[in-house]
Amino acid sequence: MTEVLAPVGSVQALKAAIYSGADAVYLGLDLFNARIKADNFNKDNIKEYTDYCHLFGVKVYVTFNTSVKENEKAIFAQYVDCAAKAGVDAFIVTDLGCLDILRQYDVPLHGSTQIGVHNLAGAKVLEKLGFTRVVVARETLFEDIKEIRENTSLEIEYFVHGALCVSFSGGCLLSSVMSGDSGNRGRCNQPCRLKYTSSFSSKEKYLLSPKDQCFIGELKKLADIGVDSFKIEGRLKQPHYVGEVVSQYRKAVDALNSTKPYKADFSVLKRAYNRGNFTRGYNFESSKEIMYDKVNGTIGECVGKIAQCKKSCIYVELSGKLSVGDGLKIIYKGEEVGGMNVASLTKSGKYVVIPSNRVYPVGSEVCVTSDIMQVNAYSDLRPKLPLDLTFEAECGKPVVLKGVCKGVEVKIEGGIAEVSQKYIADEESVKNQLMRFGQSDFYVNDIDIKLDRNNSLFIPSSLINAMRRELVEGLKNAILSRYEKGKQRVNYDNYPMCFYTHEKNKSSVRVWCELSNENDISAVIKKTDCKFNLVLEYSSKLGQFIEIILQNGLNENKIEDIYLKLPRVARGKDYKDIDNFLAEYSKKISGIYADNLYGVYLAEKYKLKIVGGIGLNIYNHTAGEILGLDDEMYSVELNKSELWEGGILYAYGPLPVMTLLHCPVQVNTGCTCSDCKYDGDFYYGDKRGKYKIKRTKLNYCQFILYNQQITDIIGKTQGWRYRVYLNLTECDTAKALDVICKYNVMKGISEENSTYGHLFRGVK
Repeated sequence: MTEVLAPVGSVQALKAAIYSGADAVYLGLDLFNARIKADNFNKDNIKEYTDYCHLFGVKVYVTFNTSVKENEKAIFAQYVDCAAKAGVDAFIVTDLGCLDILRQYDVPLHGSTQIGVHNLAGAKVLEKLGFTRVVVARETLFEDIKEIRENTSLEIEYFVHGALCVSFSGGCLLSSVMSGDSGNRGRCNQPCRLKYTSSFSSKEKYLLSPKDQCFIGELKKLADIGVDSFKIEGRLKQPHYVGEVVSQYRKAVDALNSTKPYKADFSVLKRAYNRGNFTRGYNFESSKEIMYDKVNGTIGECVGKIAQCKKSCIYVELSGKLSVGDGLKIIYKGEEVGGMNVASLTKSGKYVVIPSNRVYPVGSEVCVTSDIMQVNAYSDLRPKLPLDLTFEAECGKPVVLKGVCKGVEVKIEGGIAEVSQKYIADEESVKNQLMRFGQSDFYVNDIDIKLDRNNSLFIPSSLINAMRRELVEGLKNAILSRYEKGKQRVNYDNYPMCFYTHEKNKSSVRVWCELSNENDISAVIKKTDCKFNLVLEYSSKLGQFIEIILQNGLNENKIEDIYLKLPRVARGKDYKDIDNFLAEYSKKISGIYADNLYGVYLAEKYKLKIVGGIGLNIYNHTAGEILGLDDEMYSVELNKSELWEGGILYAYGPLPVMTLLHCPVQVNTGCTCSDCKYDGDFYYGDKRGKYKIKRTKLNYCQFILYNQQITDIIGKTQGWRYRVYLNLTECDTAKALDVICKYNVMKGISEENSTYGHLFRGVK
C-alpha cells in the first residue's frame, strides 16, 4: 500500500496527522531543516515524539534538508546523533557533504527534493551512495519516474498536495540575494509571492506565484508507475490543514484497489488551504493553469456573492456553508479586495447578513478561508489506541490484568485476592477503576471482568490503579519493542563513500571562462594573453563550435580544458539527447560542468573530468570528495571566511537565481509554442529593478531568471590567489578580453552597479 506522508511543524499537527491516518510524518528539529520558521521539535523532545508516533505505527522522517557550512558540521553531528538515538526511521538529506556524518548510523537516507533529482541518472548517484529513497523534484515527468522505478532499487516519494515552489527544486536564490535569508537554509522569505511587472505589461501581478498542487484525483496513475509515498506539503500550516488533507488522502489511498474510487471532498480541501483553485502540475497542465497571478494566498472556497452592501453590513446570496467564526476573503474580478471574520449571521429574505466595516462591490465573491469547525476539530486532539482488557480475581491467587492492543498482549499480576465481609468488590466498581486511563494513550475498547463467584473478595482500589499504570507502561514498551525489531536499517559498509572513483585532476589554471557564441569564442581565444579553461553551454549546435575550435587549433596553448556545461534540468528526451551528444563528442572535450547530479553520473559514465557547478550549491569540501569531483565551485551563498582551500569562486557575470520550468512568456501573453512571443529581451521587474529572464530552448524549454545586478568581485580581491569563474556570455569580444585580463592579474575596479554578492555578507 502506498504511504501517506504528512507534514508536521508542531506537536498538535503531529497529533492531527496520526489521528487522520498518516502512515508517516516528516518533521524538523530547531536547526538544519528547511522550515526553520515552523514550531519544530528539538533535541530534548524528539525521542518522546518519535516513540509517540511509533506507538501508533507511524514512521518518523527527520529533515536534515539544508546546506551545512564547514564550521557547522560539529553541531550538525550532535543533532544527527540525537535523532538517530531517538530511533527515527529515516533522515531526509540535502547536503551530500554531510554523508560522512549521516552514514555513521544505520538510519536510511532519503534524498530530499532540494537535491533536484528528476531523472534516472541523478537517482543512480543516490542509489550508489546508499540512499534508500529519492524524493523526486516536483517537475519530474512520469516517464522519468517510471524509469527510476524500473532501473533502481530506490523507493520513490512524490509531492501530491500543497504549495509549489516556482523555481526548480533546490535551485532558488531569490530570497538569498534580496535579504540574505536563504531558502537553502530554511529561511525563505517567499519573494516569489510578491507582485512583479513584466516586459510585456507594466501592470503588477503575482507573476511568480504558482497555484497549490492537488493530485488526489490522479493517485492511481502515480501508484501504477511505481510511486511508494505520497507526500503532502505544509510544515508551516495549521493542524486543521494537516488533519483534513491527510484524512482525504487516506481515504483516497485506501480506495485505490477498490472497484469504487473515493470521490474527494474538494470543499474540505479548499477550506483547509487553496491557492488558485489547485493545479495538477507539470505532467498535466499548461503554464497558464499552473500559475495564478491574481491572489498570492489562499482563496478558500467560494460560498456566495455579495448582492447588496451597506455601510455596516453585506448581504450575501449563499451557495455554500457558512458559520459564525469563519474567516472570509472578498474577491472582486479575481482580485482580493478585503476580508473579515463572521461575527454574526442573520437572515433577510433570501440573503444572509454579515456585519462589515467596509463597502464592497456588488457581485464580489465571498470565500471561506478559515473554517471555524475545521479549526476547532483539530485544536485539542489526543489520539488513543483501542485496548481490550481482561481482569481476573480468584480467592487465594494473584489478581491478573491482561491487556491486548495492536496484537500485543501484556499480563500483569498483582497481590493475592482475599476474602472480605466488609469491603466486597463487584464488577461495576472494578470496571470503574479499570476504565480510568485519563491522559494515557489508550482507551478501553472491550473489558471482561471475572470475579470469584464463590467468595466475597476485597480488591483495593490502589492495587487496581497500580496494575493499570503498570499495564500501560508494559504495553507501550512491548509495542515499541516490536516496532524497533521491524524497522528498516542500512549497513553502509556495503556502499562506497565516493560516487566517481578516479584519479583526481584538479586544474591549476586560474581563470575559467564561460563563452556563448561562435564568433566571440574564436576572437577571445585568439586575442587573450592568458591560458584558461573554456566552458561551453550545451546546445544542439555545440558540436559545430567544438569542431571549429579543434580544427583551427584555437585551443593550442590558450585553452587547458574544454568543459561541457549541462543545463540544470534534463527531463525525458532532453536527457537522452545530452547522453547521445556525449556519446559522439566525449572524446573531444575534457570534462563536464555539472549543476545537477545527473551531470556527475554522465562524467562517470564517459570517464570525463568533472567540476561541480554553482547549481550543486557546495557548502563544504566533503561534498566534492563524496561525489568524486575534480574541481568544485564554492556556493555563491558563502562569505570569504567560510571558504576552504582549493575551490573556484563565481567572480563575474549575471547570477542565475531561479530556473523556471513553466513558460513565463505564456503566462504573460497567452501564446503557445507554435506562436511563441519570446524575443530574447524579456524581464520581470519590481521597485528594485529588472530581472532578466533567458530561455534555454530544448525539447522542454527552461527559463533562467538572473539577479538584477551583475556579480563582479574584482574591486575587493587585489592580491587574492583564488581561481575564478567568469560568465562572459553577455559580453562582446572587447568586454570579454578586458574582464579576463583583470581577473588574470586579480587587479581592477568592479563595474558600476555590480555586486560582490555574498562574498562579504553571507547568508543566515
